[in-house]
Amino acid sequence: MIVNMIAKYYRNDVINKKNDVDFDVEVMDYVYKNLFVRREQLINHFIETHNGERGYTRPSIERKIARLTKNGSLIIVKQPELENYGIYDKDQRASYLTVKEIIDIDVYLDTLFSYFESNEKYDKNSILIEIDLYKDRYSFTGEQLDVLVDYLSTDNENLQFHIIQILKEYILERNIKPTNKEKLLKAVNETLGKLSGISKEHENYRTYLISILGYYNSDSVIDWLKYDLKNLNTNEKFFEIKKNYSDTHTVRIIDRHKLELFNLINDLKKEGKEEEARLVYNVKHEAAKALGYIIEKEDDSW
Repeated sequence: MIVNMIAKYYRNDVINKKNDVDFDVEVMDYVYKNLFVRREQLINHFIETHNGERGYTRPSIERKIARLTKNGSLIIVKQPELENYGIYDKDQRASYLTVKEIIDIDVYLDTLFSYFESNEKYDKNSILIEIDLYKDRYSFTGEQLDVLVDYLSTDNENLQFHIIQILKEYILERNIKPTNKEKLLKAVNETLGKLSGISKEHENYRTYLISILGYYNSDSVIDWLKYDLKNLNTNEKFFEIKKNYSDTHTVRIIDRHKLELFNLINDLKKEGKEEEARLVYNVKHEAAKALGYIIEKEDDSW
């Protein structure tokens, strides 16, 4: 009987150790995939995915997570360090769990970015290309985006275009913004002036910059529309220009200036500039559709 008890105890010990190993692997996989997770988020994930399984009660999961944080497998990150990793949580008491590899990647990339700021030894665009390799595992902070804004007026087109792409992704898609709004808008408008020729390779970058102005609800969007009407071949660039001023970020500004743009259409028609007038009408029409004023298909006729 004693032998049976020892064997049973041994089997249970083996099972428990295997369960712990399986749990540890799954935890590390989940955290590495999500980068930074709240403790409660992690606990709820395991309760939901292992509902009713042995060893996955809330107290058991909490004990195992505590073991992983104690042995250093999981790292706890709290405010204000969270903002260094692009996490802006309104709860100032918030803490997140991550793994050492993620911290190491961030340290490496932060080091590279320090070279971008101060070291002429390395090509700045090459540094951004290296950081791009880890962009799904790394996030610029608002302060780092401020540094990129400082280089937006560079004469190096490759670097300039790369910075525009990064700003577009962070501001419009990730909702992570430079901290200095006024400096950003000034730099965007200056850069649009540099790209005013709208060559084929510039078109997408102008679109990104105008969308950023729209995101910030800047009335300078209307100034650039007027500039394009005067300085570009409206017939040749009709659809490119229309796209720039009819996206989800600019329609509010177009709508806010609807009377001004109505008067502009009227003036253009008096001057015999039918194509320019039609373009402004199309831009207004797209804004009206986007804001729900009309639902029918676009009609380019007058």
